[in-house]
Amino acid sequence: MGVGRTAPHRVRAAYARALSSIPLPVRAVSVPAGEAMTVLGEAEIGDGLIYFGTMTSAPKLWVAFADNGSDDSGRIFGYPTGLLGGEPEVHVPDQDSLRWTMQGDIAETLKRHGLNVWNDARRWCEG
Repeated sequence: MGVGRTAPHRVRAAYARALSSIPLPVRAVSVPAGEAMTVLGEAEIGDGLIYFGTMTSAPKLWVAFADNGSDDSGRIFGYPTGLLGGEPEVHVPDQDSLRWTMQGDIAETLKRHGLNVWNDARRWCEG
């Protein structure tokens, strides 16, 4: 009476695909504050400009709101992982930003632009 022998596998695969499309809430990583970020790329995402960059004290690709004079101006709100393997995930420690990243296709756009910035930076560094 079930949907077939492979139903559990198909359900798990569909669940894994759905999970990979949303940003991951993270509570253990402290976002660096007060240090200038070296901007490696930028993208127009949602209703504003987003910076992708790195810092000397925390060497990973960070994602921040652009300096636009608002309350969120220059605030780092997350980071992508899985860039080397080409399957990025976005980790967002800030709950307000997490809600924003879950709207529409913002998470997918962050992943895509983060991967592009990462690959461009690698090509530039490798010459």
